[in-house]
Amino acid sequence: MSNQLSNIKVFNKRRAFCFITFCLATICVSFTPVVGQEKPNIIFILADDLSYRDLSVFGQERYQTPNIDKLATEGIRFTQAYSAAPACAPSRCSLLTGLHTGHSSVRMNSSARGQDNLKDSDITIAEVLKTAGYNTAFTGKWGIGLPGTEGVPYKQGFDYSYGYYDQTRAHTYIPDYLRENEKKIFFPENKGFDMMRRYDYEDNKPQNTYDANGRLCIDELKDPYGYVYSENKIKEAAFNFLRKNSPDQSGNPFFLYYATQLPHGPVIVDDLAEMNQPDSVLQLSREWGAMVLKLDRFVGELVEELKELGVYENTVIFFASDNGYSMCGYTDRGNGPDWPDDPWLRNKGPFSGGKFSTLEGGCRIPFFVSWPQNIASRVENEPVWLPDFFPTAIELAGLSGDSLRSDGHTLLPLLKNNSSGFEKHPYLYFSRGREQALRMGPWKAYRKTPEHETRLYLIEEDTYTERDLSGLYPEIVKKAEAIMTVEHEPHAWYWNPEETRDQYNEKKEKARKSNNVLPAFRPNGIAKLPWE
Repeated sequence: MSNQLSNIKVFNKRRAFCFITFCLATICVSFTPVVGQEKPNIIFILADDLSYRDLSVFGQERYQTPNIDKLATEGIRFTQAYSAAPACAPSRCSLLTGLHTGHSSVRMNSSARGQDNLKDSDITIAEVLKTAGYNTAFTGKWGIGLPGTEGVPYKQGFDYSYGYYDQTRAHTYIPDYLRENEKKIFFPENKGFDMMRRYDYEDNKPQNTYDANGRLCIDELKDPYGYVYSENKIKEAAFNFLRKNSPDQSGNPFFLYYATQLPHGPVIVDDLAEMNQPDSVLQLSREWGAMVLKLDRFVGELVEELKELGVYENTVIFFASDNGYSMCGYTDRGNGPDWPDDPWLRNKGPFSGGKFSTLEGGCRIPFFVSWPQNIASRVENEPVWLPDFFPTAIELAGLSGDSLRSDGHTLLPLLKNNSSGFEKHPYLYFSRGREQALRMGPWKAYRKTPEHETRLYLIEEDTYTERDLSGLYPEIVKKAEAIMTVEHEPHAWYWNPEETRDQYNEKKEKARKSNNVLPAFRPNGIAKLPWE
């Protein structure tokens, strides 16, 4: 066991004791393993801003996503799944640490210091899986640790890392460089790409040019067709990792965290494919659909790659989005407070709110798990959320995480079709700055700030949160407010619910005076984002 821990970073004494205790307390997972390989491989595909109804298996009608649909329908599909936050960075932190935004190190996309990061004291699922012998890799968009900080992926348990470490640079699909572990990989063929132009959504006018075959043509580049599209490189890095680290090659199982940019805007895709349709359909809508279809093709290629490597049958594939609906933010329709649905795709889902809101539309996500010959095809209605991945992966690796703090519950009983064995969540806690929400059994409690009255909805029959029942159930409201207060542990740099704007601005000033402001990264070398 000392060899297993030799590469794990040093924690404080309390965490170290818990971690060692957890490592020693191993258990057996009851699934039948593939001969010669006891532990399953684990892949988590995290889409970026994928809407609830962007997939045909979840109700999209304008196009079909056959590869994703096949995985979802052959595995377990969750109809009431939540991210732990309504934005990119905090959701990713919660996924990898199992902690919600009242407990985690990253609670919003920005703190008073800037784009904040995981800490050395955080225990990620990659670090835990490494103690069980897993080879680990991250490819895609990280967003929870800027270069030069303790939060970069290769300091958080990942043997191999490739992609964008900061979330703002991940807005571009035509990057000047990507990162591979500590190195920058430059793409001089992308020099001259006008990223600022792609942020112009006025009147929903198209900003990208496609030829008659639907292929992207970037006129401002020296070679309009010679660009590097980031998602192709990220896929290539992921597949190279799989080939080098298949159990036959390495003798160990693998964990791949594939955090794709798709379909986060500003929209641009290297090939419109099926979305190369008449101009009567808004190009922004067709580009978004084409980006979802590109993700679907990746999933199909991934499955074929796993089969070719002989590991598909013993690979557990998790698929989810990092937050709820946000497509309107990349059009002239704007984001909150209404988050209007796309008039052609109708991909938002039956919810109020959207990204950056703790209402249903900001946190309800598509989520499913596939494990051939181990998970029976079914639909599960029990409320679950992304922090559940942390304890689930621990048990899949044959370990016990009882001594590790987690706001997630293992999904293994549900994966084994043993609903009675699943420890139901008494509540799910959500926050974004001063805004808080709670999913508690059939109820959804929501308050904009602690000074606002708490609204209460019977969410399973009122997904649009149109009927406030707080006046009829004051005891439920009182209980929800007490939980909101207890679950949110104050953070030194993020905006806590009880703090005023002036108090938060004081934190910003403190960060500036103490030289604690983090550097800002922007895509393609632009000096300032349009909203700055």
